[in-house]
Amino acid sequence: MHPSSSAAASSMPPLNFDNPSKIVGLDYSDDHVLHAPSLRFAVTPTPFGAGTGARDTDDGRRLIAAVDAALARRAGAGDDDVEDLDINFVYGSPRNRYIGMASGGFYLFRHGHAVDITSRHVAAWLRFAERRVTGRFTLAVPVLPRQHAKKTAAAPPPPPDRKLYAEMPATARCSAMSLTLGNATVAVPVSSAAAFAALVDLHLSHARIAATGANERNLGEMLSAACCPRLRRLRLEHVTGLAALRLRAAATLEELRLDHVRDMAALDLDALGLRALHIADCYKLASDDAAVAVSAPRLEMLACADMCRPERLRFNGAANVWRLDKVFLWSHGRPGVYSNAGAVWLLQHCSGANSLGVHISPPVAKNWKDMEEMMSPVPQLPNITSLTIDAQWQHLEASVAKLIAKCSRLERLTIDISRPCDPCSNPRCFCYREAGWDDQNISLQHLREGKITGLRPSDDHLSLVQRVIASAPALERMTVELYIGKELDCSSIPCNRGYWAPCVSGQSSRRVCNQAYEWTPGKKREAGQLVVHPGKKSVHPLLFCSKTSCVLPRKRSNEDL
Repeated sequence: MHPSSSAAASSMPPLNFDNPSKIVGLDYSDDHVLHAPSLRFAVTPTPFGAGTGARDTDDGRRLIAAVDAALARRAGAGDDDVEDLDINFVYGSPRNRYIGMASGGFYLFRHGHAVDITSRHVAAWLRFAERRVTGRFTLAVPVLPRQHAKKTAAAPPPPPDRKLYAEMPATARCSAMSLTLGNATVAVPVSSAAAFAALVDLHLSHARIAATGANERNLGEMLSAACCPRLRRLRLEHVTGLAALRLRAAATLEELRLDHVRDMAALDLDALGLRALHIADCYKLASDDAAVAVSAPRLEMLACADMCRPERLRFNGAANVWRLDKVFLWSHGRPGVYSNAGAVWLLQHCSGANSLGVHISPPVAKNWKDMEEMMSPVPQLPNITSLTIDAQWQHLEASVAKLIAKCSRLERLTIDISRPCDPCSNPRCFCYREAGWDDQNISLQHLREGKITGLRPSDDHLSLVQRVIASAPALERMTVELYIGKELDCSSIPCNRGYWAPCVSGQSSRRVCNQAYEWTPGKKREAGQLVVHPGKKSVHPLLFCSKTSCVLPRKRSNEDL
């Protein structure tokens, strides 16, 4: 073993996710294990072959043993507490996204060592944190990787599924906890008053709440003001088995995030100091029998993709919201089956909001014969000055135009066509019944900036661009970014004034520099000049400047390589 500094984890250099790094925690000296104020154990962020190699699996298994040995020695050596404890068995690369599914999610990277983490390990690590950690405790256990091997008569049977069980720790000294539990079944014991007296930040993810009413009640009580009097931030993500959450939060709670709590059909929230509420992919909250009661008189930011019917909704604080995001709207639907009632209620009652983010999507259907347009009930939105639209289909120009027309004071507009598809050939599709949509009146007198991403060189897309420019006399800049792999000469993009020029607007999520153009009023730029936006990285060999300007391409040099 090599000597290691006893500096706190906060003084350690940040991980570089773009280059492979060593596993952390295998070479600690005896002095570090026994006396360091902070202990950190982590698998490499970027494993070779996305975790499919035997070496990475072996390293993960070695780290499991190292954590057990180090914590056992620290626990038996004396009374030295640990300020921060970080135990991470999940590859930290941004590319290692978690894909949530109703049948069970998975990481894009393979965590072969996950099967070796048992309930005994998890219980020991939680028990140590409960007794000895005084600051931040992080535990990240991966879910089991998916089985890709084909079943054959000669193939050996797959290993039995790992079943993890855990109990929520109770500590009056820990100030922050992040528990990613690998889909463990979690029991929540009865908590005493001030059981989490110092807890400020709690993150619970990838957990199954044990299927008893007592665990639901105990979780709500554990998170209440009586047990968590200082809690400021609470996140529940990818939590199953929780059918109802009743929370009487401390006045200190400022942010609550409920993400992929897919079994929750009832939410009763009383949070006097809450500033931000995020609800996403909680699908049962949009069911007919769901019920929501929220009292948050100081709420400022609401991101809500799922909401119950208005007659089962009580919401105190909606009028104070100034930023409304993630609102989901059906563009079309069958009456009595699809409904925008909950979303329309939010748009009506969050009347003070000036920033709005909306997802628009049609239902997936083979027969559109009985489908009706569903954007008309959306109210006028005269206070919205910033609008972001995620159009999850190619043929939604009419729905997008109808929504834009309801925002008479719009100053900034962003449209992302996130799921473009091929030209429609179904004569019963709703897009064949939307003829003449570009004739509707749109007034954008205050619009100054616009951006459309995922654009395809189709007549409908280009017509939408033309309508926005023609309706916005004060427009200063419009940027369009083509869908990956699509090409279009800027002379083909319509405009009734001003000029288009190629620009560099950054990279897509796939690290592909998409073709992009910018429209500005005034004189036409000289041929060959490009626009570079400040703060945007690009793989294109351009000269960069501090302000948006025109620059000439230059030849590559050895310094670029």
